[in-house]
Amino acid sequence: MILQKKERRMVIAIGLITGVLISSLLVRHALVVKEEQSARKPGVYDSGLTALGANPFPPVPDLIRRKLPKGIVVHFESNRTSLSDAPPLVDAWVIETSGSFRSERCFVLVESSSRDQSQGSFFRASEIYLSVKPSSSLENLEAVLDEEQMKIIGQNRSTKEYILQVRVFSPTEIARCLNYLSKLTMVSSARMVPWESPR
Repeated sequence: MILQKKERRMVIAIGLITGVLISSLLVRHALVVKEEQSARKPGVYDSGLTALGANPFPPVPDLIRRKLPKGIVVHFESNRTSLSDAPPLVDAWVIETSGSFRSERCFVLVESSSRDQSQGSFFRASEIYLSVKPSSSLENLEAVLDEEQMKIIGQNRSTKEYILQVRVFSPTEIARCLNYLSKLTMVSSARMVPWESPR
């Protein structure tokens, strides 16, 4: 049986419409599956497991969800000594956040009281500001630093403090780093760097 020109057009149109519908249903299904897999990925707020080590963590406080809406929980330590002027015992979270570009990736240390999670302190997890005593020099300091653990990456123009990058930045490792730096005779001060949301 030979189809007329009009009938051929109709068959082609029906085929195209059917193909587009099936394709859009398949794409929609693939996006739903991908979203479900992403929600279970370690580090995602609702996954309950950290990205490093897949350690369990409690529900992320609303304070963190508001300031870092699409963060990834890298580390979580409960009921630990504060690294700042916060209450003596805090829950400490290290959250990875990113901007539009990969280079805008930032690690934020958040300390919040286990009792009152509406308040918290935010710091850059991978950086420490430090000052060297006048009798010492940057070269002397760099000579005693373990380059695999920490490295001077620059100087803050306004405060003149050196910026030390910490390679491993769980709350425990940051505390060790601060303790190590405070014991160096050439260092006059070492402190966490406050973090402010760019929004």
